[in-house]
Amino acid sequence: MAIRGGTEIKVGIFVFVGIIALLYLTFKLAEEAFTPKDVYRVYAVFDNISGLTKGAKVEMAGIPIGKVGKIELTNKGKAKVELLIYKNYKIQEDAKAVIRTYGVLGDKFIDIKPGVSTVYLTPGSMIAYTQGAISVDEILASIGPAVEGLKELLGTEEGKQNLKILVANIRDASQSFKNIAEKIEKGQGILGKLVTDEKLYKDLTETVESLKIVAKQIESGQGTLGKLVNDEELYKSLRNTIANLESVSERLKKGEGTLGKLMTDDKLYKDLKAIASDLRKITAQIESGQGTLGKLLKDDSLYIEAKRTLKSVN
Repeated sequence: MAIRGGTEIKVGIFVFVGIIALLYLTFKLAEEAFTPKDVYRVYAVFDNISGLTKGAKVEMAGIPIGKVGKIELTNKGKAKVELLIYKNYKIQEDAKAVIRTYGVLGDKFIDIKPGVSTVYLTPGSMIAYTQGAISVDEILASIGPAVEGLKELLGTEEGKQNLKILVANIRDASQSFKNIAEKIEKGQGILGKLVTDEKLYKDLTETVESLKIVAKQIESGQGTLGKLVNDEELYKSLRNTIANLESVSERLKKGEGTLGKLMTDDKLYKDLKAIASDLRKITAQIESGQGTLGKLLKDDSLYIEAKRTLKSVN
């Protein structure tokens, strides 16, 4: 009976050891299966990796380029993280590894921020620039001063009064929006009519349709505007006309031609002004009967005498 009991114990121990060995081999095989052969390993050291776990994604510009491998604690109390990077992706030697979070409470992942170097990390290299995870305590510590400032602001009588005014303004604005919405629903005002007036809606629809027809006519080259838009020859003619006008304008500015000289030659302008003055004087003399031409126009006796002379000659 004692011998039988000893045999059972030995068998039990053997089975237990076998199960342990089987579990060990299973984990080793699983690790090999989930560690692809087409990766290379680089490393990064962080002060804090709170929440980062093995198998977490490694991304660059939002694209997965690998995953987190082993995580170890260094002699200096820092976290050394193994990054399994797919071989078709390269990491620059001045790149930076940052631990980030998906959303607010999501999983942690490592974001690789590219550098500017043309030299890339080789297998087994260390990423020089890192930024660890931000803990909840650090977040609370960063917003703590703002919260305290808000408490101080609202804790004073002036702060309480300002808060009351702010709440009242928000309430008034909300009431105003409510009144506007009610007016719109009743069809009051321009916006209300646009929303509720069926006839106005139809008119607008017809106007839009008319504009569509006009646009199609223009596109097809119909009408004056259509020809202006689509007729290449007319466009060229207008362009040539504009070019000619620009040329004439430039010549006038330079004083070329008669009109150009009239516009730019001060001497010619003065001469014309003097001639005009002389003509005014001569005209005035003629009108007053001065000179031969003036007498011919004004003296009737001279006209009668000339007429008699002509008759006697005949």
